[in-house]
Amino acid sequence: MLVKLILFIATLMAGLMSHTGAASTSTTPGGDSITTTTTTGAQPSNSAATLEQSVEAAVQHAQPAVVEITASGNGGTEQGSGTIITSSGYILTNNHVVADGSSYQVTTTAGTFTATLKGTDAADDLAVLKISSSKALPTITFADSSKAQVGEFVVAMGNPLGLGQSATFGIVSALNRQVDEGQNGASLSGMIQTSAPINPGNSGGALIDLSGNLVGIPTAGALDPEFGNTPADGVGFAIPANRAKTVADQIMRGGTISPSGGSTTPTSGHAYLGVFVQDVAPWMMQGIDHGVIIVQLVPGGAAANAGLHVSDVIYQIDSTPINTVQDLGTYLGTKSPGNKVTVYINRNGSNQQVTVTLGSR
Repeated sequence: MLVKLILFIATLMAGLMSHTGAASTSTTPGGDSITTTTTTGAQPSNSAATLEQSVEAAVQHAQPAVVEITASGNGGTEQGSGTIITSSGYILTNNHVVADGSSYQVTTTAGTFTATLKGTDAADDLAVLKISSSKALPTITFADSSKAQVGEFVVAMGNPLGLGQSATFGIVSALNRQVDEGQNGASLSGMIQTSAPINPGNSGGALIDLSGNLVGIPTAGALDPEFGNTPADGVGFAIPANRAKTVADQIMRGGTISPSGGSTTPTSGHAYLGVFVQDVAPWMMQGIDHGVIIVQLVPGGAAANAGLHVSDVIYQIDSTPINTVQDLGTYLGTKSPGNKVTVYINRNGSNQQVTVTLGSR
């Protein structure tokens, strides 16, 4: 009886795994396109496949688009991972994988290619490489990461520890994490936390759902300070796919990294409000039931220049409700530097509207 019950549960879980969803593409002036699906994670299905079969199918679907990257420079070589996002050979990875390199090689299922660095966004720890192939390359499909759910099954794919392609299984453990990559590293907000192990070399690879769609870019594993800053088991972080796609689109269009006002300092090319925020807790509420609270302002930033204050609660921008830190980042990802937005805030129990001209990081 126990065996029958276990088999029934396994079959029932599998019935929740497979799904289909509509897909859309965004196209650059050069004709390169990134594919995005409108669904993510497990959806109801009549499939009798087991959970094991669902994981296998997801890995097999995504694997051809996951590549190994070797960055060579004066300091030696750095190995990491990436994903092919267009059939013409654009590859998405982490900035820290390519930052110290001057030449790049990409190993794919079709062979090894010399790659060109097309652009980087250090503030989001993202970068795009380009390879040229005589044949169309396999690509990964982007999931809508705003629909990721805690408890959702995911697989981290990449090339850890120089071992070549591998996959690790886990769940989405938490959303909207703040991750500090340490000295000279980025401070990343809105991150996806996962229990799927992420080791050196996984950076820039793929965190996929059980349809093989890209939920996030594995970027960092947590360190345990109580054990000499050794890697913490089952605590890894990934950049949400929606943010990664926005940055990749801008780099592919040639507009993400450019000198600002003749300065040699590059700017990110995407909209920046200039605030550090956190989700509001119930005890912080002052006449509203959602939003993010400003805990720090960037001096001279867009928000500070517009008169926003620390402790202001942002609950809406234009017509879009802001419930979480991820909501704020997602909406700003649709805007460009110089755009004017109406920010709805609650200040000491009073609702106000402030017009902000967005800057660039």
